[in-house]
Amino acid sequence: MTQPEFTFRPGVTGDDVARLTIWLHGYGWQTRQQISGALCWSERKLRDVAESMGSAIVRGQRGFKLTADLERDDLSAAAQAADAALSQGKRMIRYGLALKRQLHTKLA
Repeated sequence: MTQPEFTFRPGVTGDDVARLTIWLHGYGWQTRQQISGALCWSERKLRDVAESMGSAIVRGQRGFKLTADLERDDLSAAAQAADAALSQGKRMIRYGLALKRQLHTKLA
């Protein structure tokens, strides 16, 4: 298996990704509150690190879990997280396009 490539967000280091990976590998599903408390990170820092990890981590209603550690019982929660991300992305695209149209109207 190859190591996934991470796109680090500003303020995120390889050590941050390693810390979160080690933590989740040992504890499985964890909520934002549990991880933030254990690693002494703000929720913003946790979100940035998790986003840097891309699809190597599931971020959903059940919390966070490494994709490599998913078991059969986790698949519906992971699929729900994927569907939520796609839905959010579509909403963001609609907003961006609508805003561009408004700006175009004002600049024309």
